[in-house]
Amino acid sequence: MLRKFPRLTLEQWPTPIHELTNYGILSGLEKLYIKRDDLNLYGFGGNKMRKMEYWLGEALARECDVILVAGGVQSNLVRLTAAACAKVKIKCVVIHNGDEPAFYQGNALLNHLYGAECHFMGSIDEEARGDYTRHLADQLRVIGHKPYIINDEFVGTLGYYHCAQEIAQQSEEKRLGIKQVVIVGAMGFTAAGFIYGNLLLEKPFQVHVVSVEYPIAKLHAILERNLKQLAELTGIVPPIEYPVVTKLYDQWMGEGWGKTTEASLQAIRDLAANEGIIIDHVYNAKVFASLHGLVKQGAIKPTDPTCIIHTGGGPAFFGYAELFQPQK
Repeated sequence: MLRKFPRLTLEQWPTPIHELTNYGILSGLEKLYIKRDDLNLYGFGGNKMRKMEYWLGEALARECDVILVAGGVQSNLVRLTAAACAKVKIKCVVIHNGDEPAFYQGNALLNHLYGAECHFMGSIDEEARGDYTRHLADQLRVIGHKPYIINDEFVGTLGYYHCAQEIAQQSEEKRLGIKQVVIVGAMGFTAAGFIYGNLLLEKPFQVHVVSVEYPIAKLHAILERNLKQLAELTGIVPPIEYPVVTKLYDQWMGEGWGKTTEASLQAIRDLAANEGIIIDHVYNAKVFASLHGLVKQGAIKPTDPTCIIHTGGGPAFFGYAELFQPQK
């Protein structure tokens, strides 16, 4: 279905599925599995690497020689773009809406090590950051370069179609019997890609999208738009509407994107102490924090084998070390 879209295969797929025996008990689930999209060959992994294969595939098909990417100082997208560019030997230029750190750590340090050229723009909003990125691309064209800006989320989102297919195949091959899948809902692209792939399965999973950014009504509108765009892009309309097998939640969002809650901080501590796995506080922590509540309110039966998707972001954890210092 996706063969008409250029794709640069960077990773070894599928990513593994592991059982979370101890965290499953804490969550009230008899069988809890984790899809390890944090385990990739490059850049310390993460969901954006699935998208990167389509972005860089398109860039190389256009014979571009510079990749431009914008994001915050601890952006996971920027980290994985820099890592992928290092692997394929193409220049990476990063535009940060933030100040240059006095001490590089987390994703900022990795970007430096991967050889990215970083522009720190200070406290500007996303619109101003986008304007500067496009202006920089124009300057590069003037001196003979062919830049590609990482910003077409619909092209990138195609990568998460594969994630749904992988879980279905792995569940069948390993006889895991997975019925429920829990995934983060942020700007709605990763979730939309997964939902789209799920809707095209012979036996779709029940999918639970835990918002970390928008109230349910807005996330629903975003997902509907994104799914419509994906159907137009691929030419294939799923046989059922997404709400039939998908539920949205916003009660674990707290005060919004990037704002911790006591439950999300506890989820990070519990997963680390019981499974040896690190998650970030912006995305995955709130998703893991939702599990016990989803079981308690009956959205997921304790006996239903459930898979939660780890979308990566571990290196960003070290950029917020002050949140997890030992109590004295």
